[in-house]
Amino acid sequence: MFTLATDPQFIATCQVEDLDPVTAARRVESGTLVFLRSHASRHMTAFKPLLVGEDTRRKVAALVGLGPRDRDRQTIVESMAVILAAGPDAVMDLTTNPEGVALRADLKEAMGVPLGACLTYDLFADPRKKLSRNEFLDRFELGLAAGVDFVLIHAGINPALAQMSEKSARIMPTTSRGGGLLARYMRIHHCDNPLIEYFDGILDICRRYEVVLDLGDIFRPGATADAGDDLKWREIQLLAELRKDALSAGVQVLCESGGHMPLHRIPELIPAYKEALGGAPLWLAGPMVIDNGVTLDDTVNALGVAAAGQCGGDMFASITHNEHYAMPTAPDTATSIRMVRVAITALDLVRGWKPEIARQRAISVARRANDWDIQQGHALYPGLAGNAFITHGLRKGAPCTICGSLCPHITARKAHEETPVPAHQPGPVLLPVPTPSSEPGA
Repeated sequence: MFTLATDPQFIATCQVEDLDPVTAARRVESGTLVFLRSHASRHMTAFKPLLVGEDTRRKVAALVGLGPRDRDRQTIVESMAVILAAGPDAVMDLTTNPEGVALRADLKEAMGVPLGACLTYDLFADPRKKLSRNEFLDRFELGLAAGVDFVLIHAGINPALAQMSEKSARIMPTTSRGGGLLARYMRIHHCDNPLIEYFDGILDICRRYEVVLDLGDIFRPGATADAGDDLKWREIQLLAELRKDALSAGVQVLCESGGHMPLHRIPELIPAYKEALGGAPLWLAGPMVIDNGVTLDDTVNALGVAAAGQCGGDMFASITHNEHYAMPTAPDTATSIRMVRVAITALDLVRGWKPEIARQRAISVARRANDWDIQQGHALYPGLAGNAFITHGLRKGAPCTICGSLCPHITARKAHEETPVPAHQPGPVLLPVPTPSSEPGA
């Protein structure tokens, strides 16, 4: 693992995060940090590897994929331009039909960020077919062949936990599609979870492909009333043991959590889960802090991100406004990414990240001067800001249309004023990270 410390891509990624490469390599080895870059991605010139975990900026992963009845891969590929313009750090394919393998190959060509895939859907969509070890591992390897950088498997369920969920006092036994498929498979064939039974083979494949293993959770709460129950804790214990086996085998591990969780319980539960999982990087679907935000769940998610990002969450999913009732469109996903990006930017200020502090100061100085061009350059999404300023006819020195001649930037005086610094000039206001697209309409 320590060869990472001399790897040029790893060193460059550490520089983005302001991390010492030797220290970061030790954290990768201990499992508190993961480096998302598969063997297939090593030689892609436009590829941007990603560090997720201890002392890194929080990240957002775009959720994409084809629904059970969808077969048009080209639609997804073409829509990626809209999604990528919103600036996701990674993309997770959640396709729930046989087109997934081919779609991932298409996506790999269109993207420059790490690609994840949920292979549970590839493996267990047909519950009647009992898979032998060889069939299972062959399918698993096929799912990675397109160049996947991290792979989600629903390993946190066994027959005992499945039975426990059936008898639990939960409102929803599970909200995980993968968990439901596995529970059905085990019930039909009276067997253990193949993802656990053949875990050694999975690790061998992940190690050869240099793929990060993403241990997906089955028992994340589907209602705020279900948060923090015994069933979830038992799953955490199972995943913690599997994580130890993976690290011993030289495979990096992400752990998944989230679900519905009241705001006041996030500081209690997320750090406790992280500690139980040995400090593993956590990527979260949510937390969703209320249950009844129908049509507003992108906002609900952003609130959860802001809370969980302060106490252990490392990467967050793009939960859209129609999360609980409809397949999202590309613009839906792009909007949700932007909302998470707002929360992540706020978290950068919380952790005292100097480049972000400088950028916030720079836009404030430009706002004081009514300099709309410079404000655009420092905006989180410059293209969106520029479009808005043009729409409202704002020019340098002119007040906004809210205040007009009553603008406090004109009526209030200050003895000494800072000079606005354009974002394109070298200096501390520039972020040393890949920023979201500045294209108009992004």
